[in-house]
Amino acid sequence: MKRREQGPPRHDWRIIREGLCRHRVEVMVSPEEAEVYFHDERWTDAANTQIRFEAVVLNADTAVTWQVLAPDGTPGAGTIDATGLYQAPDKGTLASGTSELVVATARADPLRKAFAFVTLLGLGPLSAAPPAITIWPKTRTLYYASGDDNAYIDDRNKMQLFQAFPRNNPGPGVTWLVDGAVQPGNDAWFLYQAPASGSDALHSVTAAVPGLPQVADTAKVMVINYLWPGL
Repeated sequence: MKRREQGPPRHDWRIIREGLCRHRVEVMVSPEEAEVYFHDERWTDAANTQIRFEAVVLNADTAVTWQVLAPDGTPGAGTIDATGLYQAPDKGTLASGTSELVVATARADPLRKAFAFVTLLGLGPLSAAPPAITIWPKTRTLYYASGDDNAYIDDRNKMQLFQAFPRNNPGPGVTWLVDGAVQPGNDAWFLYQAPASGSDALHSVTAAVPGLPQVADTAKVMVINYLWPGL
C-alpha cells in the first residue's frame, strides 16, 4: 500500500469580520415625580414653587432639550429653562392636583425621550380685599357764615376740613359730595364751608371711591345759628 506523503499541516482559516456595535441612545430623568406649589401660592416659600430636573444620556453626548406638556400633549402651563429648572405657573383657573409632563429629549436622537410628572398644588393667592373708604371726622357742628348773631363766631367754626382714607381702591382719587351733589377736586382732603345763611339743618359730606359710588362713607354736619344770650 502506497504510503501517503505527508505535507505541511493544514489549517482551517476563518475570517471574522468585526463590526462596531452601536448601542441605542437612552435618556433618564430624575426626579421622576415631583410636587410643587403654584407660583402665586399664599404663604409659601418661593423655593417650593420650582424644582430642578436632571437628565442622563447614555451612548451619546449628554445634551438634552426640555419642554413642559399637558397630559393631552398640548403646551403645559409651567416653564422650564435650558438647565432643567421648572417654574410653576400662577394658579389662575388651574385646579390643585393638576399634572404636567416634563420631557427631556436627547439632542443626538430626537426620538429618544424621558418623562417626569409634576403635580401642582395649592389654593393660589388670597382674594383681593374689597375697596373701602373712611371719612373723618364723622360728625361736626358748624355755624352759618352770617345771619342772627353768627358774626360773633370765629370763622374757624364755620368750616371743617374732612379727610378720606381710601383702601384697596382700583384707582387714585376721592369723589366728594355735599348733600348728594358732586364737588370739585378729588384729593384726600375736602374743605367744607357752611352756607351763608339758613335755618338749623343737618347736612351730609360723603367721600366715595371714583367709579364705585356704592363704596362710600358719610359724615354728618349740623349747621346752626348763634343767638347772643339776652338779645
